Amino acid sequence: MAVLEVQDARTAGVYDLLARKSIPLPTGQARLGDGVVALRGDQGLSVLGLQTGTAVQRWTTAAAGLVALDPRTGDLAYSTPDQAVHVLNTGRPEAALLSPYRSVTARVETDSTPLAWRGEWWLSEPAASWKVEIRHRATDRVVATRGGGPAAYSIATTWNGRDTTGRLLPNGAYTWTLTAASADGQGAALVQSGAVRLTGGAAVWRDHVGGSSLPDGVGDLLTLNSSGSLTFHQGDGAGTLPGKVSASGWPTSIRAVPFGDLDGDRCNDVLVRLSSGALRLYKPACGAALKASTPYVTLATGGWNQYDVLTAPGDVTKDGLPDLIARNASTGAVYLYKGTGTGKLSSRVKLADNWKGYKKIVGAGDLNGDGKSDIVARDTAGNLYRQYGTGKGTFGSRTKIASGWAGHKGLS
Repeated sequence: MAVLEVQDARTAGVYDLLARKSIPLPTGQARLGDGVVALRGDQGLSVLGLQTGTAVQRWTTAAAGLVALDPRTGDLAYSTPDQAVHVLNTGRPEAALLSPYRSVTARVETDSTPLAWRGEWWLSEPAASWKVEIRHRATDRVVATRGGGPAAYSIATTWNGRDTTGRLLPNGAYTWTLTAASADGQGAALVQSGAVRLTGGAAVWRDHVGGSSLPDGVGDLLTLNSSGSLTFHQGDGAGTLPGKVSASGWPTSIRAVPFGDLDGDRCNDVLVRLSSGALRLYKPACGAALKASTPYVTLATGGWNQYDVLTAPGDVTKDGLPDLIARNASTGAVYLYKGTGTGKLSSRVKLADNWKGYKKIVGAGDLNGDGKSDIVARDTAGNLYRQYGTGKGTFGSRTKIASGWAGHKGLS
């Protein structure tokens, strides 16, 4: 795509918008097409090709009357002194629909300051129709669609971080793809794509902090060291932990369990069991360190020392709320505590009578991408098993996935 430019009264040129360079032209009266220029000057009527980055003469004739040039096909209409009108096909193929300029927001923020993603594209010619698809990058699932009918020379649309039902989508990476067909049905359709990151949306499992402090849609690691410091280690989606936020002053006897967003404030919470057996739900702000002074709700004043396993797989019941798995240390019985809409845990439901054979039980999130939370367990012999969630508050039969894990004491 190009535009004519005039330097002064004697010289002119073409500026190629895609290559971003000027192409000088001989003097004369010019008509611009896509990749060609019709020029009427002292030597008659000429057609110049621009594909090589310079003006290359393709055709010329001494007869030069009124000139019209089809900007897409390069077809040239001219008249001769005998008043005859001629049409010349310059050999230029049908041009594709182009968008040399665009303005697209790279981030959607939907928390304290609503800022919708906005895309705007300027077109080389009118479009018959257009469609923009927003996809969740991790699952490649289309979460939102925008579209329209005929568009003159521009397309604009927005996205507010919600799906087609109006539900707020989880934080993280998304992609957009624009597809537009030319109004005359000639040439290739326009297809452009790019990336967009959603913040301030629904909390993602175990995502507490991010590169800009706000959660970024990538799971993080929570640790407690021997000095009493609780630390969120920021995951980057590439298998490394480049950043962290910490808070000291915690008793080393506590058990901290990264939990989901139980109270609906779009920030993930943390369960903390004290040495007394009391259970608290701490509610740190998004991206903030977990301090002993962080606001909390007491879920139980005692009795939770009976459990030697406390793990949060995510949403086990597919009701949109996080759940908790607990194992009784003496009997091996395993229980499910479901999250509730009141920001607390429900009464326990027994899932199994005796899982003493497992040395470790870990809430692993959604392992197979079916939207249901799963668990991984290691037995005393070092064998590793997975059990897929059913979405009904239970788990399917176990499948062995590895052996030789007896030496991995840090599985949690």
